Amino acid sequence: MHIVVPDDFPPTYGSLDQPDLRRLQDYGTSVALHTTRAADRAELFERLREAEAIINVRAYTLLDDEAMSMAPKLRMISILGTGTDNVDLAAAKRRDIVVTNTPGTGATSVAELTLGLLLAVARAVPVSDARLRRGEWQHVEGPELEGKTLGLLGLGAIGSRMTRLGHGLGMRVLAWTWSQDSERAARLGVELVERDDLFRQADVVSVHLRNTPEARGSVGERELSLMKPTAILLNTARAALLDQDAVVDALRGGHLAGAGLDVYLEEPLPPDKNPFKDMPNVVLTPHIGAVTHEANIRSRAMPVDNIIAFLEGHPEHVVNA
Repeated sequence: MHIVVPDDFPPTYGSLDQPDLRRLQDYGTSVALHTTRAADRAELFERLREAEAIINVRAYTLLDDEAMSMAPKLRMISILGTGTDNVDLAAAKRRDIVVTNTPGTGATSVAELTLGLLLAVARAVPVSDARLRRGEWQHVEGPELEGKTLGLLGLGAIGSRMTRLGHGLGMRVLAWTWSQDSERAARLGVELVERDDLFRQADVVSVHLRNTPEARGSVGERELSLMKPTAILLNTARAALLDQDAVVDALRGGHLAGAGLDVYLEEPLPPDKNPFKDMPNVVLTPHIGAVTHEANIRSRAMPVDNIIAFLEGHPEHVVNA
């Protein structure tokens, strides 16, 4: 099998000597590793032309029906990460291409970053740091989180970890999910509420939904209008889950106290298209939710594990079965 990694930028594997990629050699595979971003679709298609399997590292690579048609030998797509929004799962199924992902590999790291963003926004940590570096000694009054209400949109692997972190801060934790599984919520110590009630009651709304068609735009003008003007919004999931213009308007209009964001409609986020650039009440990170030593070890290994399982005849973590 010829395996192509078309989008290892910024580098995750880095070189063909990476230990996980070397494990594939025992199966008689060849690997083509591209550590630059394709300049355009034509270059991407050229990279994919001989691929029998793809390790998809970055979500900016759109593997739609057209891309799959340019790889006539393609049998498998192994996604590094949980999100599948950049892969046309239906098209892959029509073409008998198995698609796998790596559930849970970054859940702990993403939840911890979400907590970090919450604390940074609530206590204006970046603002205070910047002032001290300029020689200014000035206090910023922020809220205590103990006794406040954390509202979780989504209660999957990351949302579940956020419940523990919220409880650790002494917060009341509410959640809304598509399934509204009351038994699971009870095990987690979470109160399930209707979607609008979550926005009304929460002092912090944290988004942990998958980027599915029905979930896109889940936080828009109407939802933001229900939130307290003292509330904080966090998104470490996918940018498309928010109506960005509505969030910008709410922040500028004082209808939202602050936001912590790790994901953007265009990544890398172009400096000239960054609407949050001059907002001191917004903390930005460059999609680093799962960028920890431990998560990277798991994330590099599992796509390779999935290819090996496929080659051995027992595919695992298939998302388009």
